[in-house]
Amino acid sequence: MIERLSTDLRRVFPDMKGFSPRNLLSMRSFAENYPDEQFVQQLAAQIPWFHNCVILDKVKDENERLWYISQTIQNGWSPNILVHQIESGLSSKAITNSERTLPKPQSELAHLSLT
Repeated sequence: MIERLSTDLRRVFPDMKGFSPRNLLSMRSFAENYPDEQFVQQLAAQIPWFHNCVILDKVKDENERLWYISQTIQNGWSPNILVHQIESGLSSKAITNSERTLPKPQSELAHLSLT
């Protein structure tokens, strides 16, 4: 079905790009994982489409996704840096490190600032 939809969309909109089967699957995943329109407008729309695809593909936990989106916005990560940060497990290291190295009130504040 996706193949057929891709073919049909490319035929109807020959001057538009982005209707590959893979991209259509990414669009469906995006819609399924981010049903809240306000969230999409406030955060997910602030990063490039490819960044969203990388996060959806590589990060399964919703809170981690939010963290990576926020950090990408804040730090202006390129796609390669984003992939590297995800593959190195940066979000879990940052959270775990603060809980291990700071006393209770400060570790909770550090955790909240990262999420």
